[in-house]
Amino acid sequence: MSSTFTSSVPFADPLWHKDSSHPFFKDSHRKLQRFVREYVDSEITPNAAEWEAQGFIPDEAYARHVELGFLAAAVFPLPKSSLSGVSLPAGIPIDEWDEFHDYILIDEIARCGFLGVVWGINSGATTGGAPLSTYGTADQKRNYLRPLLTGQQKHCLMVTEPDAGSDVAGLTTEAVKTEDGKHYVINGQKKWITQGQKATHSLCLARTGSSGHKGLTAFIIDMNTDGITRKKMENSGVAASGSTFVNLDEVVVPVENILGKEGQGFEIIMSTFMHERLWVGITALRLSRVALEDSYRYALRRETFGKKLIDNQAIRLKFSKMSGLIEPVHHLMEDLVRRSVHISAIEFAPWAALLKMQAAHNLETVSRESQQIFGGLGYSRGGAGGRVEQISRDVRVLVVSGGSEEILQDMITKQQKKLARL
Repeated sequence: MSSTFTSSVPFADPLWHKDSSHPFFKDSHRKLQRFVREYVDSEITPNAAEWEAQGFIPDEAYARHVELGFLAAAVFPLPKSSLSGVSLPAGIPIDEWDEFHDYILIDEIARCGFLGVVWGINSGATTGGAPLSTYGTADQKRNYLRPLLTGQQKHCLMVTEPDAGSDVAGLTTEAVKTEDGKHYVINGQKKWITQGQKATHSLCLARTGSSGHKGLTAFIIDMNTDGITRKKMENSGVAASGSTFVNLDEVVVPVENILGKEGQGFEIIMSTFMHERLWVGITALRLSRVALEDSYRYALRRETFGKKLIDNQAIRLKFSKMSGLIEPVHHLMEDLVRRSVHISAIEFAPWAALLKMQAAHNLETVSRESQQIFGGLGYSRGGAGGRVEQISRDVRVLVVSGGSEEILQDMITKQQKKLARL
């Protein structure tokens, strides 16, 4: 039985790392976990603070990420027809790659502790690849999906607008068909677009019909098209993600660049949210473990009033509180990873929303408690508390993006009521 690389700090890693009989995790999963951990510990974590400070991922680091197969594996389910000749991380065969390999990939990369780096280095493959794989024509997959997965293109997802976030159906970017029927002309603004700075292409949601979700269409747009201007956004965190304000002024897009059908855009974007919310839940749980681990190691060596921090009951209670927020939600997450390939999207949606909402909410508390343990070091960028300080700023985007906590709370109950036919 293959082993995993695991932390000696209690609750810094999930229980399955030390459970060789766990029914979900086989030799190939443990092999992947070791491979990704070695890569992250040696090539990402030592550089993450620098990349975050400069606001982008260096080209050589991105090329290395592509070389090791991480971009090809960022889409789930794997688009097998577009991966001919491409190797996956750790040499895992394409036919063996399952939902738990996907989970391990997300979880281990998030161990770097810098959410902006996590988002920046995947170059839109996580959010942009799945719609192309599911809804793209053969030509679109050849022209856009394979180049994305092999690092020849960088994609971004353009949905959010200055006045339309969680209310996707309320967006106002407009696409009007030309008189000859061969093109659409798009006008509007998109905001907080991850990877927008360096993206070569985007999947853009625009209104082609009446108000509401039925009037939305998804377009594949070359980001070098005339009429597109970009401005880097300065946010509290996730600087390395390349968050961007995009203006579209009379942008001409050929009709063959519609993804799916006209009016199918809302369905396409909602399909990405299912995996995105699962992804956010996995990421928030790992960032909670990072904060716990760093603060625990600090408490072991920091002395105040003649004794180590860890020898104070008040500090030990904080670790119990944090582990109590992490472990129950982690086990919900493991079960949802398993169920994600066995139940319909309609059944899965409220559970993915619940996981995303609770994991991100709990991360806010874990982040605070970890900062309390670090004291001033948890408020300073860099140094022993640097990752905890970074997480304290990054956590807010996890609570808001992909559906705000308040929107999801209501949606969960409404969808479950509808499914139960009550």
